[in-house]
Amino acid sequence: MTSIESKRVQYRKYLERAGVIDALSKALIKLYEEQNKPEDAIRFVRKFMCESCPDDAQYDVMKNDLEEAKVHITKLEQELERLRGQIKKSPEEYQELTIAGYKSLMDDEENVSSLLRKYLTPELLEEYMLVTTSAPVDAYLYDCAVTGFEHHETPVGLYAADAESYDVFNKLFDPIIKDYHGQLENDNDVLQKDADFGNVDEIENLDPNRKYIFSARIRLARNIEGFPFFPKLTEKQFIEVEDRVRAATETMDGELIGSYLKIGDIDAETQAEMVKRHILFQRGDEQLTTAGCYRFWPTGRGVYHNPAETFIIWVNREDHVRIMSMAPCGDFGDVYNRLVNGLQELEKSLTFVRHPRYGNLTACPTNVGTTLRASVHIRLPLLCKDPDRLLALADELQLHIRGHDGELANEDGVLEISNKRRLGYTEFELVKTLQDGVVALINAEEELEIAGQEG
Repeated sequence: MTSIESKRVQYRKYLERAGVIDALSKALIKLYEEQNKPEDAIRFVRKFMCESCPDDAQYDVMKNDLEEAKVHITKLEQELERLRGQIKKSPEEYQELTIAGYKSLMDDEENVSSLLRKYLTPELLEEYMLVTTSAPVDAYLYDCAVTGFEHHETPVGLYAADAESYDVFNKLFDPIIKDYHGQLENDNDVLQKDADFGNVDEIENLDPNRKYIFSARIRLARNIEGFPFFPKLTEKQFIEVEDRVRAATETMDGELIGSYLKIGDIDAETQAEMVKRHILFQRGDEQLTTAGCYRFWPTGRGVYHNPAETFIIWVNREDHVRIMSMAPCGDFGDVYNRLVNGLQELEKSLTFVRHPRYGNLTACPTNVGTTLRASVHIRLPLLCKDPDRLLALADELQLHIRGHDGELANEDGVLEISNKRRLGYTEFELVKTLQDGVVALINAEEELEIAGQEG
């Protein structure tokens, strides 16, 4: 039984246990027996299944009440964050929280794989516990490590509160970065090369016949110089970052021309629909919540996109700016060219943080360097039947690969393939690696197709 079939069987059993199938069957039989068939069959079924359910007018009133309640809750959350911001912890309180968090992390014998747990030694804890970055940010070790202290299962457990965190707490950040990015043997003073987007004309359409690739996408993350990262951004700074990015988008031209939308101005239904289309982001990640990513939500958050929805900028999702270029096909050259043009336009009015050792800085150390993630959604059903070979090929080609449903051996053979590396290579090298790797995988799939036909 395939993974999909197994899930279907489990879901049907759940519906039977919950009485859903029985209730639906009775309602449909009632509808069948009805002499005067109602024009609105769905309303008839709904009314039969729940006589105490509200009618349409009552439902609309309840829906409006719910929306008003959500708005009120958001305002209360914002006010709570403002009040929290007025409460300054003393060094003694920071020390107490840090010791308690560290003890909790180290006492957990089930979750032992986080890089924070691996590299935060008692000696480093003692050295860094009361050290802070420069005023007015004044970020403590606790501000950076609170997620790892509270979510022991997280693979890393560390966010930079500002650009200076990478230097002030360098004995912790450096080994974590080198370990995560496979640079443990690298003793160079500079881990990231200078930015180099190369010759965009060398990046091609990977699937001109549209046989394998559904979509292609490249994204970059950036943070504006002079502002802390999300763990320490004030409400005023969230707004200022948004204003600066929005102003920068006003000079876009050609296919990059679009419009800016503040999340607070988008109704809930439209938000949900935009999230589904991957045009908009939402809050909800527990680890980011703990780290302070969603404070003052939705203040200072927004999205810019062109009408074709092939060029998108997210503001204050995690980093100050996330720039994305995409296409519903395999034309990787077109996607790359648009991304480079968009970044260059932003750089005319925005100065982004860059570190002499790590390159572009992000709040999460897993993204430093190029910050570039290039990916394609592709269908390779024959290769998926041999996951060991597929993973071996991906490893050889320096690609990260996963099934769209989380499993490689999926029924439809649809995969997401992306670059495994971020740090130590140029932007062009990473995009070229993905291009060459995807071409190699498509060639392997075609060989299997030919072999099957000949067999």
